[in-house]
Amino acid sequence: MAVPLYLRIGIRYFRRASGNDRFLSLVSWFSLLGMLIGVVSLIVVMSVMNGFERELQQRVLSVVPHGYIEGPQRRLAGWQAYANSLADDPQVSGVAPYVGGKAMLAVFKRLRGVSLYGIDPEQERGVSSVAEHMIAGAYLSDDGSGQYQIIIGDILARQLGVNIGDGLTVILPKVTVTPFGLYPREKEFTVSGVFSAGAQLDATSAFIHIRDAQRLYQLGDDVEGLRLQLTDMFAAPQLLPVLAAQLPEGSLAVSWSDSQGSLFQAVKMEKQMVRLLLLFIVLIAAFNIVSILSMAVSAKRGSIAVLRTMGSTPGSIMAIFIVYGMATGLIGLGLGLLIGVPLAQNVGGVVAFIEQLSGMQLFNPQVYFITHLPSHLQWSDVAVVSGFALLLSLLATLYPAWQASRVQPAEALRYE
Repeated sequence: MAVPLYLRIGIRYFRRASGNDRFLSLVSWFSLLGMLIGVVSLIVVMSVMNGFERELQQRVLSVVPHGYIEGPQRRLAGWQAYANSLADDPQVSGVAPYVGGKAMLAVFKRLRGVSLYGIDPEQERGVSSVAEHMIAGAYLSDDGSGQYQIIIGDILARQLGVNIGDGLTVILPKVTVTPFGLYPREKEFTVSGVFSAGAQLDATSAFIHIRDAQRLYQLGDDVEGLRLQLTDMFAAPQLLPVLAAQLPEGSLAVSWSDSQGSLFQAVKMEKQMVRLLLLFIVLIAAFNIVSILSMAVSAKRGSIAVLRTMGSTPGSIMAIFIVYGMATGLIGLGLGLLIGVPLAQNVGGVVAFIEQLSGMQLFNPQVYFITHLPSHLQWSDVAVVSGFALLLSLLATLYPAWQASRVQPAEALRYE
């Protein structure tokens, strides 16, 4: 099959590196290198950002369930029947009751605000993995009711300066009326365990037995609501309101995207900003294509005039320079994908190897929750980067190619 003439000439212009074309070829290769670096940077950085986001989701949602359904006026009577009904739904993988809210933990002169949850130790295993993240002491026992035990995150334990067996005071934002006046409701608890999920929740969460919480909040046998684990976490915002309709009127559904929305929204915004900044590298490479084509058109006016006198149409001349410019973009993109995709898939190992050689540590475990560089390559990101690079390369060729198509043979050959 014969190769079209415009394609052969366009590729020849790109490959030639002799005489007056040597400088253009050098600039072309620099432009190609810019496209390569831009594509590699985008793929690797976006994969690392995806890895951080996934790691954060896994760590946060290991402690926080996919959603809550809070009873009317924060009180749900007869919750066992509702829990059984929700558990029969095929889209629900776990249901557990809870009691709790905001509270203060006090020890000596230290105070910390926390999210306090009263949980059923056995049923809680179906909606969170706190029990699997214990690093000291023991998880709440099923028969621990009345012992007033509490488990807290490792960061919170360090902030309060407490160890296993130490006592601390739980203070609720509620008051108790006594003959001597109004006093905040408080109770002494014993630290029975410390967990670490590797997220900020380690500094803001505490768990007690649900029976102790019911007495503390004066709810009797009622609970505040139900904690749910779903088969598809991303379906939580749509599914939870439907499930809440099975509970008494006035029940409120809260998904993980609501309770942790600001955190994940911040991560998403950071991803978008980093992506936007790195796109400028590809944009600069595209401007280089404009430069080399504009210089090529000026340098090859005589050749263009000869082609026109031999019968080439303005459209074919334009196609020649589009091929010339797109060759730079396509080769840069291809090399970028060949380097960027494997690097994105193995960036954690590459960084670990560099750390081993240099003796430096990128993530200090005393400072960061994550001690390695996570990466999660999404092929949709690769497709977006490839499409953007190709589009910019094509747009960069249009104006210089159009200028080439407007060269008049007689005027160009006058000075040859």
